[in-house]
Amino acid sequence: MARINPPRAPSIANSPRLSRARSAQRQPHIKRQRGSSSPIYVSSAPRVSAEDARDARKRLFDALEKGDPFPGMRRRISCADGLSEVQLGRCFEMLHACGRATDLGATLEKTRQSIDGFLEAIFNEWTSESLGDPPRPELEFLVEAEVVAGRICLTPDKHPDISSCCASGICKVEVSAAASYSCSPAMLKLEFSMADPFTGWSETFCPLGRRDIRWAATDWEKNLRQTLLSKMVSQLHKFNKYLAIWQARKLVAAWGRGSVSMGSEAADMGFLGRDAAKVAIMALWNGDGE
Repeated sequence: MARINPPRAPSIANSPRLSRARSAQRQPHIKRQRGSSSPIYVSSAPRVSAEDARDARKRLFDALEKGDPFPGMRRRISCADGLSEVQLGRCFEMLHACGRATDLGATLEKTRQSIDGFLEAIFNEWTSESLGDPPRPELEFLVEAEVVAGRICLTPDKHPDISSCCASGICKVEVSAAASYSCSPAMLKLEFSMADPFTGWSETFCPLGRRDIRWAATDWEKNLRQTLLSKMVSQLHKFNKYLAIWQARKLVAAWGRGSVSMGSEAADMGFLGRDAAKVAIMALWNGDGE
């Protein structure tokens, strides 16, 4: 007859409860105290030993002594995260100078609102290792402005001024003054025109020697200048933004190759402003400075 052994009771040594107790003894609870209610910031930057720092300084200064234009470490910069605080600050200064060129009311607050978009534009499908030098933007635009300058008088002997023409109801053909500026080819043009009463087409003419023109009593010359100037400044602002991106990419590319230079001063970056536009159309000025 086969002998049946009774089942053995589970060993106390293998009890899950005892195992957990032993684990708790091996890992004593550590109470962490905070001396401040401020959040704790943990830096992810690798720690550099004093010896490594000294060696890095030596390599840098040795390269500078030899006149090496790229004495720093070569690296790939593909986004704003790859820039140091000093380099980010330089990009901020560059954008602020770009804004002030055409807007004297530009503030640091306005620049702050635009800096993130500026950094995104710098690295839009571009990195410090992109082949070839970034192409410099070209200044090329055409702006036009037009105002009503007067009327053609049908009875010059009876109408001494434009108010008489307006009151008569028969002098309805308006004289328009149009000014335009082109960068390529460089050209400033001013012309007078009127609409043909039969065809409705605009025809240019020379106002010299004509007795049948009654000029408007409004300050149409000033309005014409200011309208053209405003459009030119708007175009210059667009050009400056592209120029700022080009300047920044040149600088980032140099940093990626190991340059420690912060680039040219803002005044030497080529940003164009209102004064440059005034010089370009100075022939329309009458000396009032407006």
